[in-house]
Amino acid sequence: MLKTAWNEWSLKALQLETALLALEEIELPDAMHALQDGAQQKLLELARAWQKTQPAKEPRQWKREETAGGAPRDEELADLVKGFREDGKTWTLLRFTSDRKEVVETLVSQGRACMVAGGEYYLGQWDAEQQVLEVGRDDEGGEPGTGLVLEPSGELRYTPSSDL
Repeated sequence: MLKTAWNEWSLKALQLETALLALEEIELPDAMHALQDGAQQKLLELARAWQKTQPAKEPRQWKREETAGGAPRDEELADLVKGFREDGKTWTLLRFTSDRKEVVETLVSQGRACMVAGGEYYLGQWDAEQQVLEVGRDDEGGEPGTGLVLEPSGELRYTPSSDL
């Protein structure tokens, strides 16, 4: 994902929400419930405090290119394309270029995608309807994913929880 204040904040907010959910699911002995409740309360306070530091999204203008069988500029993605050619697979290249000269490339093939954004690589399932990459998700392999959902521009799709 792009290295933006919004993405960094969103990732931490998502991690805090996940930690809260995980803490609720731990089945501890009765003697530990008071400590667990205290930990949940402190974690909830932390998550609420973090919510208050939410930055504004940094505005960007994007040029979108979509090319069936397109050639990526990124070397790792270009290597994937070589494998696709050898295997007879079809693919689509999505390239987003910002007015700040940031480039995000995504290769999509057979419901799977690989994205390079902000110098990092993300693999997962491509949701063609919503046009997003669900990082780590693989329905065929039974992998639920990481919970990270990336826009083709490398922005993290996240809506702060109203329950906090």
